[in-house]
Amino acid sequence: MKHSFFKTFYFPLFLFAIILAAIGLANLYSATTTIESQGASVFFQAQMIYTCIGILVMLILCFVNINFLYKMAPLIYVMTLVLLVLVLVIGSESHGSMSWLNLGFVRLQPSELAKFGMVIMLARYFSMLQKDGPLSMKELFVSSIFFLIPTVLVVLQNDLGSSLFYGFIFGSLVLIQGLRFRLIIVGILLICVIAIIGFNFFLKDHHKNRIQSFMEPELDPKGTGYHLVQSKIAVGSGRAFGKGYLKGQSHRLKFLPERHTDFVFPVLAEEWGFVGAAITLFCYFLFLISGVNIALYSETRFGFFLAIGIVATFFWHLVINLGGVLGLLPLTGVPLPFLSYGGSSLVANWMALGFLLSIFRSGFKRY
Repeated sequence: MKHSFFKTFYFPLFLFAIILAAIGLANLYSATTTIESQGASVFFQAQMIYTCIGILVMLILCFVNINFLYKMAPLIYVMTLVLLVLVLVIGSESHGSMSWLNLGFVRLQPSELAKFGMVIMLARYFSMLQKDGPLSMKELFVSSIFFLIPTVLVVLQNDLGSSLFYGFIFGSLVLIQGLRFRLIIVGILLICVIAIIGFNFFLKDHHKNRIQSFMEPELDPKGTGYHLVQSKIAVGSGRAFGKGYLKGQSHRLKFLPERHTDFVFPVLAEEWGFVGAAITLFCYFLFLISGVNIALYSETRFGFFLAIGIVATFFWHLVINLGGVLGLLPLTGVPLPFLSYGGSSLVANWMALGFLLSIFRSGFKRY
């Protein structure tokens, strides 16, 4: 029996995404407006275009059958790896990281797309295991390969923040599948050893500065701690109800750096206060819950793991970005979904929504 598009389309997820996108556009307009320049900035105009492209891509992908996506998972994964390799060969540098491909008409950040390529491949692998019990050592090793290859390529791009992010996504999927307690202990000890060795022998000075400024930003408020100090000032000055839209001083006077990308949340907190920030976070919560609901709704293991992987990707983006700008975690340069400026990350977010909606449509036949 065929069902109409409106019956098979999961509107709650789309609705919360649209609300977040609208908040993001309004906030970006304010973030990129200064005392000297009024009106829509080039960033705002570009973000509008990226949003329209992303929604179009989402609508196309929601009609893709997840069985087809299951078959294409290895090809999608390999294609994202090829893009990561191309970055190392012909990529362009930005903020100390070789993370961008300049295609002439657009700049692409493959590490954003590779996250979902890894999620699709891991979802396929875990679904092939056909078991609900914990992973064996062999299964953990094989799945680790799908995670380590893109991670190493991103590390070679000098993008430490994104490389750590891959580990959080991988860990989330592994824990959902199940892991023996002794392997968890071994994994924690291994991470601690790698972290100590990496900090002392492999991290570059600007990476160490980020960690040190996170611990004590006030020691160098005009140098390494400047970003975090200004972020805290902006958030705190918003108080309960904020200063009002387009009235935030920290970004309008250009005290707040990277206010359209990494530090877009302090702009919102300063202008809308605790109440506005809390409402935005509640929208994120409802968005994530909608994604989890789709995962539970899925008829197949592949659909379940794919949905969980996508939700985990959004969740860790949210946690790491907010943790960084609030001083709870070291700054890593991870964008805030739907709010931060960036074509690659924004279109990738809408692509992920398309996959989630496809999972829901594929499971609708049960009802």
